[in-house]
Amino acid sequence: MSFYFKNLRPALRQILATTLPGLRFVKKRIVVSGLPRSGTSWIAKSLSLAPRVSYYFEPDSVLSKKYSNRYIASGAAEPDLENHLKKAFSGRIHTGYVIAEQGFREMLGVLRSETVLIKWVKLVLCLDWFAETFPDAIVVQTIRHPVPLALSWKAREWDPGHALKLLLSQTSLIEGPLRPYSDILRLAETFWQKTGAFWGAVSLMQVRQHRPGWIMHEHEWYCMDPVGRIRSLVDFLGLQWTEEMERFVSGRNLDASGPGYGQNRNPRTEIHKWEKNISPRELDELDKVVSQFHLPFYSGLDPEAFWKPE
Repeated sequence: MSFYFKNLRPALRQILATTLPGLRFVKKRIVVSGLPRSGTSWIAKSLSLAPRVSYYFEPDSVLSKKYSNRYIASGAAEPDLENHLKKAFSGRIHTGYVIAEQGFREMLGVLRSETVLIKWVKLVLCLDWFAETFPDAIVVQTIRHPVPLALSWKAREWDPGHALKLLLSQTSLIEGPLRPYSDILRLAETFWQKTGAFWGAVSLMQVRQHRPGWIMHEHEWYCMDPVGRIRSLVDFLGLQWTEEMERFVSGRNLDASGPGYGQNRNPRTEIHKWEKNISPRELDELDKVVSQFHLPFYSGLDPEAFWKPE
């Protein structure tokens, strides 16, 4: 059985994915967008459990590195990226990573899917361009408190300094929308300063790129009332709520088997669990950087100080 799951099953999934026709009857295109480790997998997995939804996990993972955290303004000509996303929306990117959330049942569902769902973590800064290029798509943006996001990056040995350099290397970004904050990014030295600068800059851009008809909430906002608030998101998107969704969102789905990365968890424990893992000095260091961006959420780094969009 272990040989089947390790070798044969992935090969069979790959063959099936490349054999089936692309999505033919799509009426709705949805994107879940946010930084890595910001709760995008949980939101997207929840939405993917609705009937007639085909879900593709991070098709941006197979893009050229030049698109990682790249700012793309509206009006820019990006034919390669446009063609890549058209392929993603038609279900024609079949790498094992991209179809990670699809078992055989989900794959066969493309024959009758009416909604295509993709989630990405590298294209957060291209939403102005995306809104212009794909005006019918709905974007669900997620924001996560900077401390648990930073701790998650640290555990994986991801370097916020590298991510910060990617922002600083883009003249159109640093001389454009982030010009008033460029010194904050350049002067960041410690892990917490760099994390705060990167998180603050990207979160600010997420707010500025937001569009009417899209959705943006904090990860912790959903966690406060996971069933009620995810269900309201499902209703807003015109999808169908299911018992399977409720089990997953509430953390009652104890079956950890099956495809993918959208892990089952108790969402209510996510809000404050980080507080014992950062020192007062580190928290103050982060807060001094983040506060300079004047963001509409997490005032004073309170994980329950949520944005109230008009």
